[in-house]
Amino acid sequence: MIDMMAVNRLLVDAARETILPHFRRLKAGDIDTKAGPHDVVTVADKAAEAWLTPKLMALLPDSVVVGEEAASADEAIMDALRRPGSAWLIDPVDGTANFAVGSPLFAVMVTLVRDGDAVASWIHDPVRHVTAMAHQGQGAWMLEADGSERRFRLPKPPSLAHISGAPNIRYGDRDFAAGIAHRLDRTAGVMILRCAGQEYLAIAEGQIHYAVYNRALPWDHAAGCLMICEAGGVAKRLDGTTYRAADKPWGSPLVAACGDEQWNWLKTGLFSP
Repeated sequence: MIDMMAVNRLLVDAARETILPHFRRLKAGDIDTKAGPHDVVTVADKAAEAWLTPKLMALLPDSVVVGEEAASADEAIMDALRRPGSAWLIDPVDGTANFAVGSPLFAVMVTLVRDGDAVASWIHDPVRHVTAMAHQGQGAWMLEADGSERRFRLPKPPSLAHISGAPNIRYGDRDFAAGIAHRLDRTAGVMILRCAGQEYLAIAEGQIHYAVYNRALPWDHAAGCLMICEAGGVAKRLDGTTYRAADKPWGSPLVAACGDEQWNWLKTGLFSP
C-alpha cells in the first residue's frame, strides 16, 4: 500500500519550491507554447515535473513516471500506462493558462496507475493549501489546511433541472458541442473553470454535479475520475465504458457525475441527439 501522506508531502513541497515562487511573477520568457497558441507551458510546469519525477520513483521501486511535459515531447512515454506494472502520472500545473495570467484556479495532480487503472490519486491546491486524495476501495477525502480530514459525500440533485456543471466542449466533435450548447437551459447552470483538477474538486465539494470532456488526456483526468468514483459518483464515457488511465485521449466523451442516476439524466437530456 502506498503512503498517501508521503505523496501529499511531495506535492506540497513541489508547489512551495517550484510553483508558487513563479505565481504572478512570470516574465515573458517564462511562458511558451506546445501544440498550439492556447496550449501553454511555463517554467513552473517544467520545474515541478522534474522535481517530482525522481522522488515519486523512489517511493515505489520499479515504478515509472508519465509526466505531462515529458509525454508532450515524446508521446511514446504514454505507452507505459498500457503495460503491466506501476506508473506515476504527473500533471505538474493543471490549469496552466490560468496560472500564467495569475488566476488561482490551478492544481498539482498525481495518480498512481497499476496495470492501466488508477489506484490512488492526489489533487493539491497550492493556493488554498488543501489536497484531495482517493484510494481504490478506501474512499476519497480532503486534507484541510489545518491538517483535519473531511470525507467526500456527493450530493444527488433530484432532477436534471437541479444539476449544474462544467460542459467542456472546446475540443472534438463540433456537432456534439453544438447540441449540448442548445440544451444547457435544461440544467441549473454552468461553471467552467479552465482547470480539470479544480472542476473535479468542485464536484467533490458539491459546488457542481458533473463535468464533460471531449479530450481525456490521462494526466488531466485519471486523478479526478478515481476521486469522484470513490466519493460515490461515476466516471464513464458516453458509450457506457468506464474511464481508464490507459485509455487513448480521444474517443467517446468522458462524463464524470455525482451519481449513476444523474449521469443517465445528463446522457438522455443533455448529451444525446
